[in-house]
Amino acid sequence: MYQASSIMRIVVPLSLAAMCVLAQPRLAAANNEDPTDVAAAIVDEKYSEHDSDVKRLFASRCSWCHQGYGMKQADGPRLAGITKSRDAVIEQISRGKSPMPGFRKQLKEWQIESLADYIKALPND
Repeated sequence: MYQASSIMRIVVPLSLAAMCVLAQPRLAAANNEDPTDVAAAIVDEKYSEHDSDVKRLFASRCSWCHQGYGMKQADGPRLAGITKSRDAVIEQISRGKSPMPGFRKQLKEWQIESLADYIKALPND
């Protein structure tokens, strides 16, 4: 059985880390940083072993329909603030949903996951 102090040593750092990630877009707005750059930096660090550049990947594959790096509605919907789960976003990027094509045969699994993480990291406002 875990003691309360053992659980707190695990829960408190995880809670603080989650708060820092969630606060990133708000901090970016306060510092006049581009929220898409902040989201991309978070994702690129997560996928650093692949030398990730998720913003460039988004620009080459997604920005035709999702402009402003996902912040603006165009032919496709605005992606910032999307309520779908990460898994649902991965599924849609992989398989597509008319009129959006699927990218599972064109992108590596980690690239699809990085795009989903980038989309989920975009701020609501």
